[in-house]
Amino acid sequence: MGCRVSVRTMKKIPFFPLSLRARILWLVLISVVAAQGLTLYAIFWHQRNHVQSAAVNMLVTSIRTLQSAMQFVPDEQRAAFVQMTSQGEWRLRQHHLPKEARLQSLKGLQSAPAGPRQVRESLRRLSKDINRALGEKSQVAIMANGKPTLYVSLGERQWLEIPLDRVDPPVTNNMIIGWLVSMLGLLVIAMGFSWRITEPIARLAKATQQLAQGKPEPVKPAGPRELRQLGEGFNAMLHALKQSQQTQRTLLAGLPHDLKGPLSRMALRIEMTEDEELKAGLKRDLADMQRMVEQFLDFIRGQDADRLNLKPVRLDQWLMHHVTDDQQLGKPVEMLDQSSMGENDLLPVTVLADTLALDRIWSNLINNALEHGEPPITVCLYVEKTENSQQSDWVVLTISDHGQGIASHDIERAFEPFERLDNARTRTGSVGLGLSLVRGIVLAHGGTISLLQSPRGGLQVKVMLPILNLN
Repeated sequence: MGCRVSVRTMKKIPFFPLSLRARILWLVLISVVAAQGLTLYAIFWHQRNHVQSAAVNMLVTSIRTLQSAMQFVPDEQRAAFVQMTSQGEWRLRQHHLPKEARLQSLKGLQSAPAGPRQVRESLRRLSKDINRALGEKSQVAIMANGKPTLYVSLGERQWLEIPLDRVDPPVTNNMIIGWLVSMLGLLVIAMGFSWRITEPIARLAKATQQLAQGKPEPVKPAGPRELRQLGEGFNAMLHALKQSQQTQRTLLAGLPHDLKGPLSRMALRIEMTEDEELKAGLKRDLADMQRMVEQFLDFIRGQDADRLNLKPVRLDQWLMHHVTDDQQLGKPVEMLDQSSMGENDLLPVTVLADTLALDRIWSNLINNALEHGEPPITVCLYVEKTENSQQSDWVVLTISDHGQGIASHDIERAFEPFERLDNARTRTGSVGLGLSLVRGIVLAHGGTISLLQSPRGGLQVKVMLPILNLN
């Protein structure tokens, strides 16, 4: 039964964009690719159905007109006549077809001879439609080697040779490259606009995170009108919050300072009192009042990050020092390590922190566990790694008691200043600033704090601080 060291890792859902920017970029990418794909499909469908139908009608009309005219042209002039009427595009082929040509019938192309290139589907449909339009008595053949060519029989072993590279042009590499370049250009433009639109949102989200960590920073309003208004509203809220906090700090700092004088005079007058029973009661009340004043001052110091004296601190050594001191004072504090073999097994870990502020965290959490929980108090220190290389690993400190704990709906209240969940406590000298003070200090160090149900019963306080990378 021990606490694990450096074995837990923050998990992320793979291949699923979590941020708004990533989702917008994915949406743009999918939309552009889908739109370009549908456009390409529409072009091919139009070419196959409408353009090819028009080409078939034009070819059939031209072939029939030429066949009718050839009856009145002498044999020796037919070749020149074909070239002249087709403006040099068509030719008259005598005798046999090329060996690579394949005869077309209404049932389809004949079996391919050895070694020819496969005839693409569009040419198959074109030759079949021409054959059907000319009738069963007309012979039609097609050749795919080199330039695709259509052959139509004119009788007496004469074939009309019609090149199809202009009638049904294939999809060339240049066309594909042009389509890909245009799609990439659209993607770059769309993603650029998406990036510019989401940039103010990303900055605002970062500023909100810094505000939650106790490091408020204004944002520069940018982007569309709504985002500019949002940035200006955030800055106005930040200014109002800063003024409110300044007023609160002034009031909280002035009141304890003003009370120190009357408390000192009360202490002097108590010592002059001869009634021992009255003196003992007054001393208890005075101690409670002095403790309240110290809590106010500690709260003010802990909320102000500018007063922190940050320096590298070996958190494992700091923790063992406090555990040993409390054990020597008789406090029921136990240290859990990976294998319960002693302090040498603690993982050396360094954080950037103020030692006095860390001492306040320790004293408040231990005293809170002793006053409102049940012993023993168990302490655990381990490292929680992150998969993101741009983020630091975290060192986690947990302090658990064996009391009744806190109800889940009261967890947020427990962090509020001047909140006391135990309404029966009237003479503890507490004003409800303990957990609020701890949270302020932890946030000022860039960490997080949470209240959980301890596996052994009671309340578990989990403090996470970023590890300082000395490399």
